[in-house]
Amino acid sequence: MPTPTSEMQPDRPADALARWRRRLLVLVILAAGAGGFVALQVLKPRPAVSPPAKQSPLVRVAEIEVREGALTVTGHGLVKPRAEVALAAEVSGRVTFVSRELVTGGRFARGDVLVRLDPEPFRAALAQALAERQSAQASLELAEQLLKRTEQLIAQNFLSRQTLDERVASRDQARAQLARAEAVEKSRRIDLDRTEIRAPFKGRVFSEKVARGDTVQPGKELARIFADDAVEIAVSLTDREVALIADPWRAPSGGKQPGAGATVTVEHGGARYRWPARVDRVEAAVDSATRTFNVVVRVDNPGARGEPRVSSEGAAAPPLLVGMYATVEITGRDAGRYALVPRRALRDGGRVWLLADGNIVAIRPVTVLYDAGDHAAVTGLDAGSRVIVSDLKVVTEGMPVRVLADTGRAP
Repeated sequence: MPTPTSEMQPDRPADALARWRRRLLVLVILAAGAGGFVALQVLKPRPAVSPPAKQSPLVRVAEIEVREGALTVTGHGLVKPRAEVALAAEVSGRVTFVSRELVTGGRFARGDVLVRLDPEPFRAALAQALAERQSAQASLELAEQLLKRTEQLIAQNFLSRQTLDERVASRDQARAQLARAEAVEKSRRIDLDRTEIRAPFKGRVFSEKVARGDTVQPGKELARIFADDAVEIAVSLTDREVALIADPWRAPSGGKQPGAGATVTVEHGGARYRWPARVDRVEAAVDSATRTFNVVVRVDNPGARGEPRVSSEGAAAPPLLVGMYATVEITGRDAGRYALVPRRALRDGGRVWLLADGNIVAIRPVTVLYDAGDHAAVTGLDAGSRVIVSDLKVVTEGMPVRVLADTGRAP
């Protein structure tokens, strides 16, 4: 029978006690270490806590520019012709002639024949009317002779007064027939004249819808033409902007008396060109949607080449064409002394935030004379003032700020 090993023998009392002592010692050491760590964390000195330093807002500023004299009112609009008409036939007939200039972009002079209808049917009608008028004229002459002879016979007591009344009625009827024949002749002559459709003014062709051989009816549109001696640009302006123009209400239309001066500028081929212009009139009604006024600026001789304003080398100056988008600068009345500020510097209620000495905010009310584009003209500011153009959530009088950078002068 095998002898049992030591692992299978039961522990002796002395060995068990030694194991328990070792375990207890480990627990005591761990407890002492944990207690020391906690004591160090509790008893170590804490650093002094101070609130974070409060920083002033960072802003951008721009220096204003003070000017004197007339303001410039700027607007935009499409170039439109002074006059535009639709050519239409007034009589029916077959087209026998179409001017070679009656094409899109073609040019013509006042009185030029643009379209002609076959005149033969109208000449025949006129000849018939002439014959009827001559017949009526002969009938009237005969009736007058009979009336005169009847009066002589009545004076000699050969005829009664009743016969005279009949002769007078015959004469009056002959006169009426002659008047009718003359009216018919005039109408036929007018119809013959209307077989030639002439240009009512010097101009150019927008579009054409007729060709030789077409049969047209009265009222059919044959072409659209416009006058090229002058063009107009309607500029939409606010009441404040219109008030800056020297009495635009008395500027008559038609160019009889020039209104305020203006300059029209158009971009073409990477260059800018300008033409002299003037205020012609203010349209009769206010735009119900935008509550703005349409000031009409007139440019005479738009076919002349534009004067380069900001030109690219080698670019050919164009004429001022209908449909171009133009910038209009109107010379306003003398506003005296005013300051130009960036538009984003204007605050609600007509105020600006100035950067005062010591980099603090000074809130100043201003009177806005003109507000368009990127800048506004105001009064109430001194030369050398700097305005804050940054947006701040909260602003108070005397609030300190830090300046990031100057954006430069207002142009």
